[in-house]
Amino acid sequence: MDTSQEFLNQQRLIGDPKADKLVEQIFNNKEQADFYMFLQMDSKSILKAEVSELKSFLVNIRPLPQWFDPERILKGQKFYRKYATPIMTLLGGLSLPYCYAASPGNKALYLSDKMRRSPGKRLVDTADFIIAVSTATNMEENTEFQIHINKLRLIHAVARYYILKSGNWSMEWGMPINQEDMAGTNLAFSYIILNGLTKSGYMITEREKENFLALWRYIGFQLYIDEELLPATIKEAEFLERTIRKRHFKKSEEGFTLTEELITYYKSMTKGMDSYLIESQIRYWLGALAADCVGLQANKLKDTIVQTINLFQESTNFYQVDSGSYTKMMRNHQLLKSQIANT
Repeated sequence: MDTSQEFLNQQRLIGDPKADKLVEQIFNNKEQADFYMFLQMDSKSILKAEVSELKSFLVNIRPLPQWFDPERILKGQKFYRKYATPIMTLLGGLSLPYCYAASPGNKALYLSDKMRRSPGKRLVDTADFIIAVSTATNMEENTEFQIHINKLRLIHAVARYYILKSGNWSMEWGMPINQEDMAGTNLAFSYIILNGLTKSGYMITEREKENFLALWRYIGFQLYIDEELLPATIKEAEFLERTIRKRHFKKSEEGFTLTEELITYYKSMTKGMDSYLIESQIRYWLGALAADCVGLQANKLKDTIVQTINLFQESTNFYQVDSGSYTKMMRNHQLLKSQIANT
């Protein structure tokens, strides 16, 4: 792993060259309509489609790295299923606000209409991806898994294309959705989630943490994140996260706005005490430094209530884990998808 300032600065100038080249080619040829229709197709339909450069990209599986360990990845997936409900809760309440704290990376999210105008759809799409890649079997030869991966690569490439064409982007910030920012997001979905689970009182062994990290290391590898930015151990993840935090966590208009819009959405979907305490709960998970970066100020009354509730919940989590966590998560996810579809 390379966390030198020189290397990380270089990685800010790189997106996903293969995906970016294909998207630019498609847009230059005015083939956007067919492209978007293809992205909406399910995996079975894509596999049945006629041979094309786009289909070849979507079904291509990157050769396995030397460190690939299917047993560890399978254990990482079992860990995901075991803690599925709190993991997906932390995704929305910790991982996303965590990403908003990093500037200038958050500028790409800020300039994305989908992220800002449709936070519910963004959450559903992200959850769909995480569920798909976290539960896929035989990942090393699973074409459906790879299609999910490569669709996301193309979605990122489209975002880069439009942001660069918008005239609102400065290359002083690096490439939109660049390698360092993607590595930070990978940490947000793996290492930061593990921290959130620990803070929530769950008793997690170091081996379990390493297995979950191994799962996301492989997901990141297939997303063509540079291997030097994919930690192999918890210690490496901790060091990379601390380095990125020091480099980029700061107060910014984009971070404030993205978080405010996310919380507004959450409040529209909740009622009573849950709605009243959302800001303090997110601040509790993020910690004071990151919370300040996204504009979540301390509130003595609300913070005290949240700390009291969490203390009780953490003591419960210490002794037991919901055996139906995955089933409960899927039920909640399907309900959310139905609500989004009807709005």
